[in-house]
Amino acid sequence: MTNSEPSKTPIYRQIAYQLIGEIQSGVYQPGDRLPSENQLATQYQVHRLTIRHALNLVIEQRLAFRHQGKGTFVTEPRVNYVINQHTNFTHNLRELGYLPCLKILEAQQTPATETLTELLEISKESKLAKIKLLRTASPQLKTLQNPEFQPLCISLSYLPLNYFPEILTEIHQARSLYSFLRNHYGIEPRRTRTQIETSSPSQEDIDLLKIPVHIPILITKGVVRDLQNRAIEYTISRFRGDRFTLEING
Repeated sequence: MTNSEPSKTPIYRQIAYQLIGEIQSGVYQPGDRLPSENQLATQYQVHRLTIRHALNLVIEQRLAFRHQGKGTFVTEPRVNYVINQHTNFTHNLRELGYLPCLKILEAQQTPATETLTELLEISKESKLAKIKLLRTASPQLKTLQNPEFQPLCISLSYLPLNYFPEILTEIHQARSLYSFLRNHYGIEPRRTRTQIETSSPSQEDIDLLKIPVHIPILITKGVVRDLQNRAIEYTISRFRGDRFTLEING
């Protein structure tokens, strides 16, 4: 890389700033693949290691990410996730142009703890369905023929089994938890209480959401009721803090 006047800014930073400017100005769009390290090294006439440092800086600014074996891609914009009475992860992501998917990590019966009996307004003898989901979505990257689903959120739900007696076996057919409750049980879920917290990622978050240790986690905790005002679910969701902005609306 040549300049008419010497600069005190390291060359890798100069290259990174130029790439950042090109991303921010729209030269590279979300989902676009950046030139390879070899291409950039040739373009700027520098060592490949210098380019790697530059790309690392762009990635640290959350403007790009590496896709193993594919290259470096411009990140998708943050998801503005609205939480209200009718919050539905699958529906919300589709409305934003993503293709959502879920993976069932756990579906088992569990006894009700004292906290859960209070939140769900049930007896201590009640049995609950404990369902843990990994929620993913495809941003449909333009340069990938078969874009992979990116992990975005881990959801944990507790539901009274007396309301949903077959849910532990039937849930494996579901593509959306709330659509499943509507279609199989005639339930219209509505969120009536939400708390938002932040946390450092647990090891499970790091492993399942595929994030580095410094990425924060946004946590929502909520009680969901049906139209008869019965508490039908207590849910805890853990969102990638680098991909979501949470907004309470009603």
